Amino acid sequence: MLTSYKKARHAAPSDGLSTLKKFTIVAVVGLAAAVSVMTAASDGKTAFITDEGRTYTVAADSNDINTVLAEAGITLNDGDETIVTENSGNDLSIEIKRAFSVKVTADGKEHEAVLTSGTVADAVEKAGVEISPNDFVTPAPETALSGDTQISIVRGVKVYLQKNGEKKLVYVPEGTVKNALEFAGCELCSEGNEGVKLTARVTSGMTLCVDEVLYRTTTKFEKIEPTVVEEAYSALDIGKTVVKQEGKEGKIEYTYKEKYVNGELTEKKESGKKVVIKPENKIVLVGTRQPETEIREEKQDDASSAASENSDESKAETKKTAARSGSSEEQTFGEGSDNAGDGFAYGTLITGVCTAYNEINGITATGTTPKVGTVAVNPDVIPYGTRLYICSADGSYVYGYAIAEDTGTACMAGDIVADLYMNSEDECNAFGRQELNIYVLD
Repeated sequence: MLTSYKKARHAAPSDGLSTLKKFTIVAVVGLAAAVSVMTAASDGKTAFITDEGRTYTVAADSNDINTVLAEAGITLNDGDETIVTENSGNDLSIEIKRAFSVKVTADGKEHEAVLTSGTVADAVEKAGVEISPNDFVTPAPETALSGDTQISIVRGVKVYLQKNGEKKLVYVPEGTVKNALEFAGCELCSEGNEGVKLTARVTSGMTLCVDEVLYRTTTKFEKIEPTVVEEAYSALDIGKTVVKQEGKEGKIEYTYKEKYVNGELTEKKESGKKVVIKPENKIVLVGTRQPETEIREEKQDDASSAASENSDESKAETKKTAARSGSSEEQTFGEGSDNAGDGFAYGTLITGVCTAYNEINGITATGTTPKVGTVAVNPDVIPYGTRLYICSADGSYVYGYAIAEDTGTACMAGDIVADLYMNSEDECNAFGRQELNIYVLD
């Protein structure tokens, strides 16, 4: 139960109760008050001491409060305050509030106030500095104090701001005309201020012809178009392109500082920019391979020239080419039938070894997407775009109708005649290597 309280200032400790600061127990009965002096704690009681956030517990065996504090290793300094509360059972709670110094600067002088708590206004009053409602106090008067608070008081000066023939009374901090205008958010007009210098000190009653100035920060977003990056692609004819990656737009944020004079925008400057969304490049594959039609034309021109000299030699070379492609037999012109019983006419029949391949998300040498019916060949033997029908000689295996659309590495090396596209690696492995009839339909 709270039975007493009082803030007490302590000087340096001294012996005996006669020199100990008194703690007053105040009890109110009706309209009368009785004051008594508490000089000690009861024997065998406990004192709980709080000092700067730390708590100490000591036996209150002495009649001297300073002795009790000393037993806790606590020394009181000038200006420190204590709050003593007697709890139920006569135990004591002692709260120590440490004093700190606050500096108050005003009128070119520095004043000092020693307090244990309070606000800026309390410190100003304690320092004996008078202020008026027109003065500028930093921090604000209602701000709570701490040990590192520095208080500045700048006197307010009465000036008149004249705009469009009208005068307005304001109080500005003492100092230069430039500082006063910045505080009021104004600039000197070109008219009516002859002889006024920005470095001059403001004086009470001064009239300044001004323009009202407002600064504002604005932002704007703009798109960033993706950069187009071209990559050479040797499996694609010259003049053809394929998009490998679609680009994505980015976004950039611009910050501007705007100046308004009398409500009109007079200045706008870029004060910063940052990329808030990074763009992604658009990647385009550009063909670098010579088109097959040009190759065939060149070969046809060469072949025609050679045929005019020796047609027998040209035919022999054609057979050698077929042999390099894995064919065991070549037969020209004839008729056949597919697995559905429909007939077809062919210009050439090549019998040779074939293998199978599978490629996920690939692109053929002619720029198409491979699928069942796509065949990789040596274009010198079977030109790109040639329609084919492929099956075993006895009809036990039928690949079916196909088109020469891709380049086969093994075909170019002469190890096989054709590489047949299949839907999976398992199908390719099951097929292995087989000797098949390739009917050239074109």
